[in-house]
Amino acid sequence: MKKLENERMKQARNFAKRVSGLILTGNLPFTAEYHKSMKHIPLKESISLNRTPIAEGATWGETWESGYFRLTGAVPKEWKGKTVAAHIDLNGETLVYSKEGVPLYGLTNGSVFSGNYSKDVYRIFEPCKGGEQVELFLEAAANGLFGVNRDPNSERSAPTRHGNYKGEVKHIRLCMLDETMWHLYLDLTFLVDLAMQFDEDNVRRSRIVKALYESMNVFADDPVNADKTRAVLKPVMASKNGGTALTSISVGHAHIDTGWLWRIEESVRKTARTFASQIANIERYPGFVFGASQAQLYKFVKDHYPELHAKVKKAIRDGSWEVQGGMWVEADCNLISGESMVRQFVHGKNFFKDEYGVDVKNLWLPDVFGYSANLPQILKRSGIDFFLTQKISWSQFNVFRHNTFIWRGIDGSEVITHFPPEDNYNSPLTPGVFRRAERNFKEKAFLDEYMTLAGIGNGGGGPKEEHIESGLRLTDSEGMPKNKFGRADGFFERLAKRSDELSTFVGELYLELHRATLTTQARTKRYNRLLENRLRQTEAVASLLPLGDYPREKLEAIWQMLLTNQFHDIIPGSSINLVYQDAHAAYEKGLADCDVMIADAAKKVFTKDENALSLMNITSYSASQPVVLPAAWKGAGVERADGKPVAVQLENGVPVIATDIAPYETVVLKRTAKASEAAAGNDLTLENDIVRYTFDKNGTLVDAFDKEAKRPVLASGAKANVFSLYADHPNNWDAWDIDFNYTEQLLETAKCVSIKKTASGPVRSVLSVSMTIGHSKIEQTVSLDKNSKRLMFTSNVAWDEAHRMLRVAFPVNVVSTEASFDIQYGFVKRSTHENTSLDFAQFEVVGHRYADLSANDYGVALLNDCKYGYKVKDNIIDLNILRSPRDPDPDADIGNHVFTYALLPHNGTLIESSVMAEAEALNVPPVMLAGFAANHTALPATVTGDGVSITAVKKAEKEECHIVRIVETCGKHTTAVLKAAGTVTETNLMEWENGAKLDAKNGAAIELSPFEIRTYKVK
Repeated sequence: MKKLENERMKQARNFAKRVSGLILTGNLPFTAEYHKSMKHIPLKESISLNRTPIAEGATWGETWESGYFRLTGAVPKEWKGKTVAAHIDLNGETLVYSKEGVPLYGLTNGSVFSGNYSKDVYRIFEPCKGGEQVELFLEAAANGLFGVNRDPNSERSAPTRHGNYKGEVKHIRLCMLDETMWHLYLDLTFLVDLAMQFDEDNVRRSRIVKALYESMNVFADDPVNADKTRAVLKPVMASKNGGTALTSISVGHAHIDTGWLWRIEESVRKTARTFASQIANIERYPGFVFGASQAQLYKFVKDHYPELHAKVKKAIRDGSWEVQGGMWVEADCNLISGESMVRQFVHGKNFFKDEYGVDVKNLWLPDVFGYSANLPQILKRSGIDFFLTQKISWSQFNVFRHNTFIWRGIDGSEVITHFPPEDNYNSPLTPGVFRRAERNFKEKAFLDEYMTLAGIGNGGGGPKEEHIESGLRLTDSEGMPKNKFGRADGFFERLAKRSDELSTFVGELYLELHRATLTTQARTKRYNRLLENRLRQTEAVASLLPLGDYPREKLEAIWQMLLTNQFHDIIPGSSINLVYQDAHAAYEKGLADCDVMIADAAKKVFTKDENALSLMNITSYSASQPVVLPAAWKGAGVERADGKPVAVQLENGVPVIATDIAPYETVVLKRTAKASEAAAGNDLTLENDIVRYTFDKNGTLVDAFDKEAKRPVLASGAKANVFSLYADHPNNWDAWDIDFNYTEQLLETAKCVSIKKTASGPVRSVLSVSMTIGHSKIEQTVSLDKNSKRLMFTSNVAWDEAHRMLRVAFPVNVVSTEASFDIQYGFVKRSTHENTSLDFAQFEVVGHRYADLSANDYGVALLNDCKYGYKVKDNIIDLNILRSPRDPDPDADIGNHVFTYALLPHNGTLIESSVMAEAEALNVPPVMLAGFAANHTALPATVTGDGVSITAVKKAEKEECHIVRIVETCGKHTTAVLKAAGTVTETNLMEWENGAKLDAKNGAAIELSPFEIRTYKVK
């Protein structure tokens, strides 16, 4: 009998397939004409375009082109009373819009997430009167939901190297849509899938199979029997659930990648197609709820499609559309700085509050590649109590223990967190995925509800009607979790009432996958770091101005550009080449605009003096690192206007100076008589009074001795600064992944072409090293300052590889089971061994400005100015420098790369050392104001205290006052003194609250907990 049932199941599938071919009938070709363009034409302007006739079977466009179609036709009178629809497939993405230029509905030819996602039907009349004239306007894109076809192995000169696609007119037909036949098809596919979720000897399965078999006989290959056939299926469809059934709270979801396999400008249109379709779904299905995150997407719609935006606003007011997420975009949470993470919420939540009156309380990041251990604090201080993701379910080696839990950060902050147990953000709401969620849900012993994200995403789209219909059939179906369309906010509020029953997870949510996103597209990561730091400097300098002169709108535009490019497929390096062309141009403009704002502020605040140069230290640490002066100062000697000492040496005639600049101090330099050129040398040793470094003729560091500590820095017999080239062919996800066994595929180490000492003087000593590796070249300037242990490696790599990975390693004389890594406004410790599968999985981890390996008495750090991928196992600190994947960008990282890293041995532990100060100095040097002499300048506030830093000084978002943000960076309880000329009021990260007031004119003592972030208004 089991074999007989299996045969009947096959028959049922075939029956459903036959029924699907009977849904659309009539099939009258539209009269069509079109206009194509490489530019996106505003919809209202497109109405009057001159168009050319076109018919089915024709090619209308090539890769990334747009087609603007006008279709006309007439409904036959004999169709009266029938639903009339357009069957449209232009082999790409399509937007149906009105004659007034208003988006109505999005269509697409398919999705990699669902073989049957083809969305090619647009309902016109329900029902028709017969005889109506039809006119449709279509905007077609010559790309699919997931971009264009790619060939990562194509030659560099190939015209299709970055993709190819053909827009083709496959279907443009006016049809009758048989509603009964459509519902019959949905019933059949639902029941076939439902039956498969039960064992072969299950009663429910047997009765479903029997009903399916009987329905074929009743249908008897005659469409007029569709209603009778549905009646046969009705009893098994209506069979209700038991009392212990779980409930899926399902919210419509589309997960629109702001940039990925398409440019950001295409996401503007993807958002319109998605939002228009979901407004249609909301109008068709009372009770259905759609949700979307990312303020940037809403702003796209507001700016480009105001009528659609008005519909979205109404749906938000009605409760059928849920605003989610709080961030400006769904940002990467490994790579962006602490302040960038804050600004994601500042700009995201403010937009949602201003536009819709909504204070979003959840963070919505279903597809981000790991989550910082300090994210819970930033969430809580942004007024966000809940967090949703499913990405950790993708981990390679270990299964996460919870779906619903309390997540605690490094400061002790906690947020309620939920991982939808379907382990997916593209749910079709079918019995199969509901059964999977039920099996996976780890808290099902005591929790009754979980979340489901319904609809196709990544490229947009969201749920189509068939998904919602399947969800309705799962409202109360025997043997399945109950489906209930609902909102995430209500789900989380109910969950909060049971928070005392939830387990707690402490620390970072590390994704055991996509580790290469810490390295791929290195230029983008460098630009991001540069602009993050430059914005910090620009805001500080602009804060010297009267509040009315502060360039808030200009800074807001740059911040929002930066935040947009922190989307989790852009900054990680997993987008196509066009995305990075756009991003790099935007970064360049942002950096240039910051320079202009700094110069404009200097003109108003400082005194013009061509023979002067001011250096403004905006950080909370003393700055003493060498500064290379502009070429215009070539040959000049230098002195400080205040008479304090300054060391100077000329390198190729250009002054390099070193002087101590106190926290928040601005130093004025003056030209003097010519300085001395630094002497060259024949030895390969860089040495000062406290440390000695020796290189061999191969360009490697063979000896490092800490004179102060009287101990070797490197492991016995080890060589350091060794560049290694590895074969890099990950099993999956070329741009995203590094395989765990890459160390077994070492191809070569760098070969030295030349090494020589080029400078030795009162500021620093310098070696110049040239190397080759693979098809690439490495140029390094290695320098040691006169009074520092920090060994700097300023590097330029001409990278020309395919499927290779470049790393540099430092085996050090330190034994410790843990290493420390800089993260957003704090640090985390990770194991240096592989005792457990969790330890093993972390063979590549994120570190921002430093990684430090310390014992109780001594340690060594490796600092950097734009790298993120570290491996610290045993006693080796290893930094990932470059990769060369070929998909999705076959030119990823080819070309020149400039970066700096530094070796820093130190006494004591990390928090007893100067590592944090040196990392800050490397990344945020003094602001150089050439041609200006500083008058008395003072930031709106200063702070002093061990391990306490000012991380942002700016004008408030909505008030006429300044904002000062301070952070405890060492992970300990401490007291700091905040000093400000105006009235000081504590607030939250959003700047929405007014807390305690401080009298800080003479300094106010403030108590800070480990890693605590505090924000103050200064008026």
